Amino acid sequence: MKKEPKKKNQIVQAADQLFKKFGIKKVTVEEICQEAGASKMTFYKYFANKIELVKYLWQQMTDDSMQKLDELDRRDIPFTEKIKVMLKMKEEATSQMGNQYIRDYLEIIPELHSFYNQIFSQVMVKFMDMIRRAQERGEVRKSMRPEFFLAVVRQLTELAKDEKLAAIYDNYTEFALEVNNFLYYGIMPAPESE
Repeated sequence: MKKEPKKKNQIVQAADQLFKKFGIKKVTVEEICQEAGASKMTFYKYFANKIELVKYLWQQMTDDSMQKLDELDRRDIPFTEKIKVMLKMKEEATSQMGNQYIRDYLEIIPELHSFYNQIFSQVMVKFMDMIRRAQERGEVRKSMRPEFFLAVVRQLTELAKDEKLAAIYDNYTEFALEVNNFLYYGIMPAPESE
């Protein structure tokens, strides 16, 4: 794997921290440069604009998620345990993001919409393969079509954009976990963690 230039990494790390704290929309290129100790000229050497930087960050996040899903899929544990691990990973990732960043992520800035759909599809294809293998092992209902599951995920993502519903939770992490727990466990209690 090619090592990225130090200044580029500093810009990426600064942007990641600022986005998590203040959201994507509120953070400017100038603020990213100031936080990174880089000039705007250096910023534009690596990224055409802030949107391209967001795409870069989201692609890194997707690549990391794909790698973790591969590792998890190779583990010789029941699918229910894999779900618990995935929910824990989602909780950890979401808890690092501020509420505004999650709102910006869910609302999807128009310039990011097709890119979001592309990376979402990459992760879902991998997850659908995991579901199919779990069905073959009898760990997931064989009558459930993975495509139906994908449609439900998309609808729940839309539900997660409901500000009134989100407002009844202390934070977006709690709300996101509620959505994910409902997705995997329905109205039945989630299995107790060991």
